[in-house]
Amino acid sequence: MIKIQYPTQQTLDTYFDEIKIELLKKIRYIKSQKNISIDKKKFRVTSKIKKILVWLEDENNLKKLIQFKPNELASLIENVYKKFPKSHYKKESLNRIFYRIFVDYGYDNLDKLKFIQNINLGSCPYCNRNYIFNINKKGSIKPEIDHFYPKSIYPYLAVSYFNLIPSCPTCNGFGAKEGKDTFYTYPISNPYELNENDFKFSISPESIDFFNVESKKYDFNSFEIELYGNKANLEIFKLEELYKQHKDIVLELLIKKAYYPKSYIEELKKFGFTEDEIYRYLLCNYKKNEDLHKRPLSKLIKDISEELGIL
Repeated sequence: MIKIQYPTQQTLDTYFDEIKIELLKKIRYIKSQKNISIDKKKFRVTSKIKKILVWLEDENNLKKLIQFKPNELASLIENVYKKFPKSHYKKESLNRIFYRIFVDYGYDNLDKLKFIQNINLGSCPYCNRNYIFNINKKGSIKPEIDHFYPKSIYPYLAVSYFNLIPSCPTCNGFGAKEGKDTFYTYPISNPYELNENDFKFSISPESIDFFNVESKKYDFNSFEIELYGNKANLEIFKLEELYKQHKDIVLELLIKKAYYPKSYIEELKKFGFTEDEIYRYLLCNYKKNEDLHKRPLSKLIKDISEELGIL
């Protein structure tokens, strides 16, 4: 629901350099085996699988896989489905071998805190309702990372940079995205590919005179919050239902609309405050799209305040 800024090529290259040694080591080891034991079960390393591993053993090919852009990830999944239609089943040899390489020896060894800090993201891009950091059982800071395409179905994308989306525990947890297939069943929008108005909040008034400025007539029953955007996102993350719980934020904006007329804002400008500074002062929010990630509910506040014409 809010955009993640694209990394520099240097960031992508550094990320690949940090994970490639363990990946290549595991690829070469499995390629040399006839069978591989995974979770007390044996899986054959067939000649077809060996050909794939030979391709991955080429560092340039592995780098492409790790650095594929979001649209390239979707194209790759389509091609894999055509060439290896059973590879997405959890009991298939190719799926399990991919899982062992890219999840067990890739993602599980990833420095997740460093990864998220390098992205420099504050709130969850899926919902913009929560921050992306949590506390683990040991009391340490625990970052949440979602696999845009779930690693159980698409394990070969488990450490692909643009498949790793910092998220909140709600969006990444039970009842929301979890391990749902976001390629075929729920084609949600990748946060790296979002445009400014792909998701938009609005107010649905209950009366025809709603926008006549009068603070006493505003209450929770005088309006509803509407959210427009990709239906798959709205459904899988329950965004419409969740945002209906934040009517207090919109009510505050309505009251500020009543108490802070244009004349008051013009007075603040005379004191030398910029429009951005006035916006931060009145609404406790960021106005620029590239800053919306810094604070939960910032997209809601920005869209509704613009609709109300507060600034």
